[in-house]
Order: sequence, then structure tokens, then C-alpha cells
Amino acid sequence: MKTLRTFGSPIALVAALALAAPLLIANATASGASVDRTIVIDSSTRWVNVIGGDVIRFNANGQSFDYRFNSYTQSRVYDLGKIAPAGALNRSVKVYVTADDRYTG
Repeated sequence: MKTLRTFGSPIALVAALALAAPLLIANATASGASVDRTIVIDSSTRWVNVIGGDVIRFNANGQSFDYRFNSYTQSRVYDLGKIAPAGALNRSVKVYVTADDRYTG
């Protein structure tokens, strides 16, 4: 007999998913989307600032990739290395996402 495992409540499930994979919920690759801004990552770049909802084209180590930051109502910090394709970064670069004023009231 198979056993079905459940969380105590739907709220607990949503909270668990949000804690387990914030990048999957909050952001998405943006191939083919209209780019709002291009950021070049060079040897002196330690962090970048973006606004929630923006599509950013990153240029790093000869590679280019687009990413949409969907954190409209909360400021967040991400590790660009978890977003970038393999070989694009050779060190840690933080992305500071500022909430979009249009959604924060």
C-alpha cells in the first residue's frame, strides 16, 4: 500500500516551497524578452543593483545571458553564480534586487 505524505496545511506547503526554492518562484530566464538594461560583469564587479520586474542582460567572460527578476514587492539578494551559465563567472557576484515602487504602495 502506498502512503501519501502531506503537510499540515496548505499554508505550510506554500511556506516550505518558498523557502526551498526562492529562485524558481521569484525569477525566470528571459530568452527573447525585451531587455531593460545591460550590465557588464568585469574583474572589479562585486555586486549589481537591479529593480524587481526588470529584464537584465548580463555580459560576463564573453558570455551573454538574460534574466527577469520578478521580486516586485520585496527586496532580495541573489548569487549571480546560481543564475549564470557555466563558465560565465569565476567568483561570487551578488545581485541586489530593489522592490519596484509601482507595487509597494
